[in-house]
Amino acid sequence: MTPRIGLSTGACTDRPILDILPALAASRAAALEVSTPPRHFDVWQLGEIEALSGELRKRALSVVSIHAPFGGLLDLAEPNPHHRVAAIGAILAAARAVKQLGGSMVVVHPSDLERARHDVGARLADCTRSLAILAENCRALDVTVAVESPLPHLIGGHPDEFDAILDSLDPSVRVCLDTGHTALGGHWRRFVDVAGARLAHVHAHDNRGHWDDHLPPGDGTIDWGEVRGTLEAAGFNGWIMLELACPGSDPDTYFLRAVERTAELLGPWRD
Repeated sequence: MTPRIGLSTGACTDRPILDILPALAASRAAALEVSTPPRHFDVWQLGEIEALSGELRKRALSVVSIHAPFGGLLDLAEPNPHHRVAAIGAILAAARAVKQLGGSMVVVHPSDLERARHDVGARLADCTRSLAILAENCRALDVTVAVESPLPHLIGGHPDEFDAILDSLDPSVRVCLDTGHTALGGHWRRFVDVAGARLAHVHAHDNRGHWDDHLPPGDGTIDWGEVRGTLEAAGFNGWIMLELACPGSDPDTYFLRAVERTAELLGPWRD
């Protein structure tokens, strides 16, 4: 089986999404994941959604997923319940946007709160309740919720915490594993085990073992043979979305090389 490799528009979050589409199209990636920083793409603005939809059609690009807004007060584990409601609302807006763009998955961060500064048990409980509400509403929209594995210093960033979040959620809630986040914590294999049959999506990028560099696969220290082997053993058949840092120059060549190199590193494997 040849893995399906796509690109996140969030490679260049400081630019409007329409500005980066030509370089993404040149990459020959099979599909896109839409990122949602305010200066990049606003899920609340119908005009932006319609403009993006039109440009996607012109370039024969398809959207698989959207990375929901996150950070600041938009946190599903926030102690303040009003902030959690705001986070749920923002994610639902992203879910509606991805449906309009032809996709069917919304990727969400369980939390971006630092473990050392919070009551972990309380925050995990709040996160789980938020995700349960979110999942129920997304089912009504026919959109799949995929919970992303966080950075290791964040709540949910240890596999046991991630397992606790998933434990009481409906089976329709899926998992997006982030290769960079799990590598920094040294827990890739454990996260694959925790995800189990829920594993539906992968954010792929490399790093040098110290920071979340978002390098193209093969440019850092991640063992891509291990990633490939564990995904193959797990029977993974979802999308591998490259989530890269923005290149300083020549984005067309950068994205094309990243897609081709990822295909070399991760496939094909047995069906």
